[in-house]
Amino acid sequence: MTRKMAWIGTFYLTGLLAASFLDWIVSVTIAAAALLYGAALLTVYRSNFVKMAVCFISLSAGLILYSVYDIAVYDRIAAYDGSEVKITGKITAISEYSGDKSSYTVKGRLAGGKRVTVTCYTDSADVRTGDIVTFAGIAAVLEDTYTFPANSYYKAKGIFLQINGVSGFDCKRTGFSLLRTINDYREYLTGVIYDNMDGDSADCAGIMSAMLLGDKSGIDSDEKTLMYRSGIGHVMAVSGVHLSVVCSLFWFGLSRLPINKYLRFVLLLIPIGCFVLLAGASNSVLRAAVMMILVYGAGLFRRRPDTFSSLGTAVIVLTIASPYVVRDASFLLSAAGVFGIGVIAPAVTREIEAHRKLGRLAKSFIASFCAMTAVFPAAILFFDEISVISPVTNIIMLPICELALLGGIIVTVTGGVSFIAVPVLTVCEICCKLVIFLSKLFGSLRFAYIPLGSGFVRGALLLAAALSALAFVLLKNKGKAAAVLLSVFMLAIAAVNIYRCVPDGSVTVAVLKYRDGVIAVVHDKNSACALDLSGGGKAASCARKYLDKNGLYHIDAIIMNDSANLSLPVYLNSFGLFNTDELLVPEEDAALVSGTGGISFYARNGGSVSLDGCDIRFFEDGGAAVSRGGTEIGLFYSAGDEGFGTCVLYGGRYDDMVCCGGGEVCSGDNLKLVIDRDGNVSCTAF
Repeated sequence: MTRKMAWIGTFYLTGLLAASFLDWIVSVTIAAAALLYGAALLTVYRSNFVKMAVCFISLSAGLILYSVYDIAVYDRIAAYDGSEVKITGKITAISEYSGDKSSYTVKGRLAGGKRVTVTCYTDSADVRTGDIVTFAGIAAVLEDTYTFPANSYYKAKGIFLQINGVSGFDCKRTGFSLLRTINDYREYLTGVIYDNMDGDSADCAGIMSAMLLGDKSGIDSDEKTLMYRSGIGHVMAVSGVHLSVVCSLFWFGLSRLPINKYLRFVLLLIPIGCFVLLAGASNSVLRAAVMMILVYGAGLFRRRPDTFSSLGTAVIVLTIASPYVVRDASFLLSAAGVFGIGVIAPAVTREIEAHRKLGRLAKSFIASFCAMTAVFPAAILFFDEISVISPVTNIIMLPICELALLGGIIVTVTGGVSFIAVPVLTVCEICCKLVIFLSKLFGSLRFAYIPLGSGFVRGALLLAAALSALAFVLLKNKGKAAAVLLSVFMLAIAAVNIYRCVPDGSVTVAVLKYRDGVIAVVHDKNSACALDLSGGGKAASCARKYLDKNGLYHIDAIIMNDSANLSLPVYLNSFGLFNTDELLVPEEDAALVSGTGGISFYARNGGSVSLDGCDIRFFEDGGAAVSRGGTEIGLFYSAGDEGFGTCVLYGGRYDDMVCCGGGEVCSGDNLKLVIDRDGNVSCTAF
C-alpha cells in the first residue's frame, strides 16, 4: 500500500470532522459499521482490498476518538457549568484591555483535582506569564455568538470553561519560565518593529508583527478585511509559508558546515522550535512544524519526502491528543492549502507539462488556484466572505510578503540590534506599504470576493467543490480534470454574482442583538438601512458582520435612535468600507452632534423616513415600524405595543427577542423577518 499515512490521515480526519457535527450515538454507530466493513474486507478479500479496508478503519478511528473525547473529557468538565469553583494554576497567556481589565488563560487544577485550562476576564493584576495564581468564580461553558464562535475557537485550544465573577485572585511569583522568556522576547521584538516602523507606518508595523509573530491586534479592522478580500490575508496566520522561509534560511547555513546529516537535522530543530514558540504555537504553525520535520528528516531514513504523507502524519500527530483541533479554522485552512499546493497542483502541472512547457508564472497560478479550490469548503464553514482573485494576487503580493518576512527573521535572529534592524525594517516597511496599497486596490473590487450569507451561494460553491473533486478522482488525465475544475468554478462564480444582482421583490428586517444593544438592518439585495434601536452603537459589530456576510455595500441611511453622541463615532469607525448616503439623528439630540457635518434629523415622535422599497416610522418610546406595501412590522422594547400583524419585542441584556404574529412565534438573539412580494411575513431565528 503506497502513501499509507496519506490515506490513513485523510480518512481519519474525515471521521473527526464528521463527528464534530454529529451526536456521539450517531458517530459511534457509523464508526462500528465502518469498522466491521473494514474487518470484513480484510477477512474475505485479504490483500486485494487492503487500502480500502484501512481507509474504513481510519474513518472509524476518527469518529470513535472524537466521541470518546466528548464523553470522557469535555462533558465531565462542562458539568461544572454554573457551579462555583476554585482553581490553582499557571498563567499561560495574558491579554490586556482598556479600563484596567485583563483576560488570563490559566492551566491548572480545580479544587477537586481535575485538570483544566480556563479563561477569565477580571481586573488587571501585577502578574506575569508563568506565575501561579489561585482564584474563585462561577464556571460557565463558552458559547458561540453571532460575532464570535467562542466555543469552537477555545475548544480547539483545549479551553472549555470561562470563570465569571472572579474573586480572591492571589498570585505566587515563580522563578525562571521558558514561556515567560519567549513572551518577553516577543514583546521586545514587537517594540523594535514599532519603534522602527512607527508614525504613518503604524499599519506597516501591525502587518509586520502579524506576519512574524501571528499578532494581528495592531492591524486596523478595515485593513484586515481588505487583505482577506484581496486573497493575501493568509500571511497573517503563521504557518507553512513562514516556517519554510525559516527552514530554508537555516538549512542554507547548516549545509555549509562540515557536519554529518544527523547533526545538521538536530540543529535545524532548534530554530523550528523557537519559531513555533515565538509564533504562539498555533495549530497551523504546529502543523507546518511537523511537516517540515518529516520533509527534512526523510533523507535520514532513506525515504523520499512526500507532501501528502507528511500532511497525513501531521494531522494524526496534532489531533490524537486534542481532536477538537479539527474545528480550528487556522488548522483546517492551513492543511487544505497545503493539500492544494503540494498534492493537487503538482499532479496537474505534471500532466500539462507532458504536452506543453509551462512557465514559472503559469505554475504559480495553477498552484494558487488549486490552493483556493482546496480551501473553499473550509472557508465556507468559517468565514463570511471568500476571495476569488487570490490566484492572481498571490503571484503579485506573496513574494513581497516573503521578502518582508525574511527581513523580520533576520531581525529576530540578530536580537533586534539597531545597526541591522534599522536598514532591514526600512526595507520591510516599503514591502508592507506595497501590501497595503495593493490590498486596497484589489480588496475594493466588488467582484474580488463573494459574500457567503446566502444559502444559494454556499450551496453553489460547495457543489462546485464536490464536482471538481469528483472530476479530479475520476479523470485519469489531470490536465482535463484541471480544465473541468476551472470551468466549474468559473460557472459557479458567475451564477453567484448573477443571483446577487437579480432582485426578488422581498424586503428583509434583520434584528440583531449584542448584550443590551439592539440594531435592525432593513434591506433588499442591493442596499440597506441600519436602525440603532437601543442607542450607543452597542450592536454595530453585529450589523457590520451581517452586511458583509450578505454583500450589502450600499447603506441608504444609518439611523441613530438614542445617545447620538456615543453612536456617531462608533458607526463612523465601523462602517468605513461602506458607501453610506445619510446619517440620521433624532431632533432632540441635535445639540449632541453640533459641528458634525453630513447629518440630517428626524422626529422620534411620529416622524418617518422613506427608503427604497419601504418606510420606517418612529415612536416616542423608542420603538419603530417598518412597512412595505401595507405590511407593517413593529419593533419595540418588551413593554411596547403589540398591535401589529407582526411585532418584534426586545428586552434587556439577558433577554431573547421574541417575534409574534402571523400565526407563529419565534425567539432568539437574532431574528430575520422577510416580507415577500405578496406582503407575507416569515420569521426565523439565527
